[in-house]
Amino acid sequence: MTPETIRASAFVAHGDIRIEGAASGPLAGLTFAVKDLFDVAGTRSGWGNPDRLRDAPLSLSTASALLPALDAGATLIGKTHTDEIASGLFGENPHYGAPINPRAPDRVPGGSSSGSAAAVAAGLCDFAFGTDTGGSVRVPSSFCGLYGIRTTHGRVSVAGVMPMAPSIDTVGWFARDAALLRRVGAVFFGEADTPAPRLLLAEDAFAIPVPALGAALFGAAQRLGAATPVTLYEEGAAHWLDTFRPLQLGELWTTHGTWAREPGRVLSPAVADRLELAATVTPDAIATAWRERERLTARLHALLGRDGVLVIPTAHDLPPLRDAPVAAQMAFRDRTLALTCVASLCRLPQVNIPAGTLEGVPIGLSLVGAPYQDAALLAAAEMLAERLA
Repeated sequence: MTPETIRASAFVAHGDIRIEGAASGPLAGLTFAVKDLFDVAGTRSGWGNPDRLRDAPLSLSTASALLPALDAGATLIGKTHTDEIASGLFGENPHYGAPINPRAPDRVPGGSSSGSAAAVAAGLCDFAFGTDTGGSVRVPSSFCGLYGIRTTHGRVSVAGVMPMAPSIDTVGWFARDAALLRRVGAVFFGEADTPAPRLLLAEDAFAIPVPALGAALFGAAQRLGAATPVTLYEEGAAHWLDTFRPLQLGELWTTHGTWAREPGRVLSPAVADRLELAATVTPDAIATAWRERERLTARLHALLGRDGVLVIPTAHDLPPLRDAPVAAQMAFRDRTLALTCVASLCRLPQVNIPAGTLEGVPIGLSLVGAPYQDAALLAAAEMLAERLA
């Protein structure tokens, strides 16, 4: 697989841009890419949909989240592919194809920040920005063997970024090593001290992955150091999913339902079906989920305090093979969302750490931090990653 082939699969054709960063700064000399949900002045944001690309005006300004990186000296070299309107965990887009996973070319790269993950994994840029609602940075990080962060909800500006589910959407980024992931974070959060984190091992979470992956990740978690065993899913994993789904789907319909139902709208069948499902979510279901979200959030925040770091698997299985049946993808989505919805619901930062391989395919372990402790979590990830090397 040549770099040119991977580049063509990762970067959108309409995002062939280069914006030089400041002449000096902590990220000087580095390059980055950005998911095609972020506005970049003078370009169109296609959102993974040909109708949107055709109709979108040229952006007059650049998304706020990109400005600190540019100001710190990094150079933006292009925009990357995404699942259609960020509605997917696999990276497969029927309109444009799927970016190549450089670490497992016969498997999907993960979505919806698929192109950004592929570009970093292939060494085409030093780091890349994505968005994360239900796992769109964390899952590609795991599938492509990268470090990736979902930031605390509201900690990084989403101005100039396509909304999907605004009460859950966050900005995140990918890097090939923990030190660079932290360097990028320091531009946003400043530096943090690096005391040994108080590790909390969510033992019940390791029962969600398929047995071989669960065993491999549990062994990796034990190598991180002494940890206090805790029960994460006191109410059962299904209860967390039942709380997450109405919120995500209800907000998806609010943000994109009118646009999706315009006459002649071109949507892939899977995204059209997902939007039709979103249209059925009732106001009562959303209100009930909001109340339960707050209860779950209060319990998890109390468990974490300010210094706790929860250790869980990132995904429930190895990345699916490219062009796997839709039925298999749906089953995968639910099992993996049971893991990723925890940080999403509770508005918490989460970092994926590569934890080796299984059957030659990358696997990922996640660290979930306390709210607004992003800098401390990045420092902990850098320290703990050495124990998995």
